[in-house]
Amino acid sequence: MLPLIGQLCHHVTSVDVSWSGATDTGVKALSDCWSGLQLKSVVLNGCHVTDDPLIKLVIRHKESLCRLEVFGCQFLTPSCLQTVYETCPGLQHLNIGQLPKVDADILTAMTSRLKCLSSLNLTGLQVVTDATLDTLLQNCVKLQSLTLSCCPGVSDLTLHSISKHTPCIRSLDVSGCKAVTDAGVQALALGCRRLQKLDLSSTGTGNKGVNVLANYCSEHLHTVKLSFCHITSENILKLCRHCKRLKMLHLYGCVRLPAEREIREVNETVKVYALP
Repeated sequence: MLPLIGQLCHHVTSVDVSWSGATDTGVKALSDCWSGLQLKSVVLNGCHVTDDPLIKLVIRHKESLCRLEVFGCQFLTPSCLQTVYETCPGLQHLNIGQLPKVDADILTAMTSRLKCLSSLNLTGLQVVTDATLDTLLQNCVKLQSLTLSCCPGVSDLTLHSISKHTPCIRSLDVSGCKAVTDAGVQALALGCRRLQKLDLSSTGTGNKGVNVLANYCSEHLHTVKLSFCHITSENILKLCRHCKRLKMLHLYGCVRLPAEREIREVNETVKVYALP
């Protein structure tokens, strides 16, 4: 399919072959094409791709490429990522989650060059720490969406940095970051009033954190995930009552849940996802 796109589909601007059988051969075809193909978005999550074909693709489409997603492409090396940030400094969307070979040096160098990033996914990267993220956030002040799920080095200090350097952030995922607590959530809520989507699942967030979200982030929040957090039904109801735009609330693994009737009385539009 990818060779055909490269040869015949001159007007294609976005290719997403995530979790497919796409390999180096197909990716290479997107850079070897003789057509006027100019890709803006390339999504290869979960594909068996190595450095050379991806480097050629990035160089071939460097003038138009604004989104690159290579989540879980385990064969990619820091050398390949270096080519990405050197070739495409205007990249706006980047997903390098679950890349086992990413090190702290390449992460710092990359974010110092990619100052136009509006969304960044670093899921599961062991090298991500509060210190590296503080530097990253100072460089990438245009970030609207940041995913740090299951990064063990992330704590409340990162949420303080987010509130300080990127107050206009819209979406944040720190699910599975065990060192995130109410203190960090409070700093986030006080500094980032425009939050729309927030995932705090499997963190140390409790009643104080949810309470401050209800008080300070009620205007824009529409998606909140609090699965496996220890929260009382009273604070869940307060969140639903104050956040009039709330459409989705994840409460899997939460023991003390309000009845559906109670939620409907304070917010008719929110959809609650929880175990029966």
